[in-house]
Amino acid sequence: MLGYCENCGYFEGRCACGKGKILLTQEKREAISKFLSGILRHFPDSFGIRLDKNGFADLDEVIRILRERYGVGKREVEAIVLFDKKGRFEIKDGKIRARYGHSVKVDYRWSEEGKIPEKLYHGTKPENVKSILKLGLLPMKRNEVHLSESIDDAIEVGKRYCKNPVVLEIDAKKMLEDGFEIRKKGRVYTTDYVPSKYIKVVEWRGK
Repeated sequence: MLGYCENCGYFEGRCACGKGKILLTQEKREAISKFLSGILRHFPDSFGIRLDKNGFADLDEVIRILRERYGVGKREVEAIVLFDKKGRFEIKDGKIRARYGHSVKVDYRWSEEGKIPEKLYHGTKPENVKSILKLGLLPMKRNEVHLSESIDDAIEVGKRYCKNPVVLEIDAKKMLEDGFEIRKKGRVYTTDYVPSKYIKVVEWRGK
């Protein structure tokens, strides 16, 4: 659950002083996060939202839609953004954007400062492995390939698509040495394409 306290500020779970007010149940938080991802990544036009070249939308306009649909306001949105474990969203100068995951056309070639891990990971369906090891990782319907910084994160992502995902290890160090670009966006790392020679299977979650 997410909440707000005049003494402690925004909090997740329980307020430190015990006087905070719950803003969102876990169920509602997940529903709004999913919808917010959709309008900022894939279908802004369906709700009259205009994204600038960097993927930012007017925060007030987004809140207006969320208020009509879910009965929430600015505090709820700020709490979702603040406590999103994967750093999917960003609020800046009265605007909000999804930081990665777009299928619509935006300028996604930006990166936070910070070292790229030598190894990155990707969770996928078992039936995709043969093709990936032959053709590499492609962005498919999105603008970028998404990579995780840990095996556990990759498993979590893979479980969105199947019960027992396969985890692939990416030799990010070698990719960078060979001139490929990898972009850091919170706990997620993105790239345009991962050739098969940088990929190997490291964990199998099924039989």
